[in-house]
Amino acid sequence: MQIHATNILGLGASQVVKSFLDSASNMGKLNSLKIYLPLKGPLSSYKPATGSVIRYKRIFPNGFSRFFECFFSKFIFPNVPTIVLGDIPLRGIRDQIVLVHQPNLIYPRINRYSGKSLNFRISRFLFSINHKFAKKIIVQTGAMATNLILSYPKIKDKVTVCPQPVPNWLDKKNGDMNVVNDKKKKILFYPAAFYTHKKHDFLLKINDYCESNNIELNDVEVWLTLFDEEFKPFESIKWIKNLGRLNAEEMNTYYNKADALLFLSCAESYGLPLIEAITLNLPVLTVDLPYSRWICENEGYYYRPYSEASFLMSLKKLLNDLKLNMKPDYSKTITKFPDSWDEVVKVFFKSIKNY
Repeated sequence: MQIHATNILGLGASQVVKSFLDSASNMGKLNSLKIYLPLKGPLSSYKPATGSVIRYKRIFPNGFSRFFECFFSKFIFPNVPTIVLGDIPLRGIRDQIVLVHQPNLIYPRINRYSGKSLNFRISRFLFSINHKFAKKIIVQTGAMATNLILSYPKIKDKVTVCPQPVPNWLDKKNGDMNVVNDKKKKILFYPAAFYTHKKHDFLLKINDYCESNNIELNDVEVWLTLFDEEFKPFESIKWIKNLGRLNAEEMNTYYNKADALLFLSCAESYGLPLIEAITLNLPVLTVDLPYSRWICENEGYYYRPYSEASFLMSLKKLLNDLKLNMKPDYSKTITKFPDSWDEVVKVFFKSIKNY
């Protein structure tokens, strides 16, 4: 048996892989396994306590290399039962359990926000011809399951929804400590890398809208987590502050200082910060899309995508509720998320025969 995660480069996806492998290692599941990890990115220096790690080196540009890897898989990897943590089933490899957490595998005709670049088109093509090699396809939300099946109807009987807990680094005690304070400015924390689908540019449009309509945002401050170069377009906006890229300890620190989570993304298979906020009992101001509705249910502060006026109305309601010390009730919402990664690991491994 083997685990394949050679294409995991994003911060959120890397946290998912780390948490999964750490729990699998603690459960004794990795002792005799080969684990294929990338040579670059957040996982480049990561190694679980058990298992044999093989770093996959890409020689060609990423898009071409990924096509070669997934199309000629049986000539590159052993033909043994495989857990794929990186979206695309491997062609010719038997008994695969595939975690799909790439929202851009959804066709744009199903989700208009899905990526239309050549790389995403190639990924969708590979998935369409390779999904027959998957024994089970695991997604993180019902919204993702619905859209994936609409895109690839033949996978209907293979799809399983398996929500995942927060990453292991999150200090859940912060939820007990975080109380609404009476400082003048309320802090909205948006921990997201500078990808197009994360919609940081919507903040620029909000600022322009406010200036055009003589609206002052004096009672709120948005905290971003960007590199200095990425933050340059926002430098002149008084109500936006950049914290830079954060490690796990810093994430816990700033979560404890935040009054609410801001989440602007237009395309997510899950949206880990939403689960983190729910776990910490933080209010969530987010775009009204199927993924966010599935996670936050009726407890989110939603705005129409991507309406500046709707955003400001929801922000006003959030700020008013914070002043009144009103918090969302996540007691029912949180029950659909597992308590530990051990439960997630069990879902994957029980699908592999005799393991």
